[in-house]
Amino acid sequence: MNTPDISDLYYSLPVIVDFNAYAKKNLIIGKIQTVKCLNDNSKVREVLSKDGTDSILIVDGHASKEVALMGDKVAVLAKENKWEAIIINGYVRDVEHLHNIDLGIYALGTSPKKSKKENMGEISVDIKLQGVDIKPGYWAYIDQNGIIISPEKLKINS
Repeated sequence: MNTPDISDLYYSLPVIVDFNAYAKKNLIIGKIQTVKCLNDNSKVREVLSKDGTDSILIVDGHASKEVALMGDKVAVLAKENKWEAIIINGYVRDVEHLHNIDLGIYALGTSPKKSKKENMGEISVDIKLQGVDIKPGYWAYIDQNGIIISPEKLKINS
């Protein structure tokens, strides 16, 4: 099953589009955790340092083009801690390495510039991307077609 099939079954659920896939995984399903930050990935690293079994981190980086909020080192950390995927409303770097990590990675684009490390940002907060409300504990269904957000886990055959 893919996100178009899920969308057909659950047509009223909101979708988020225009994110680039820097991943090897196909359909990814997980419970959402959130970070909101601007040009500082300290909170992203903090969250991804913890167990992420069956979880997806959605980062609202305010679509800032100034820096990348994740590179290969943070992605490896996420994989080691069993995260399913990371969606960044912002930019990533080290793309040539990200493609080799078995992790869902979605972002708006790439930037070679690293982020600040000033411990700025918020964890487990409600965010809004493309007009879609996203709360910690919601569920995400992701593939290269797009991202579906649901307040509850859906009954699908993955």
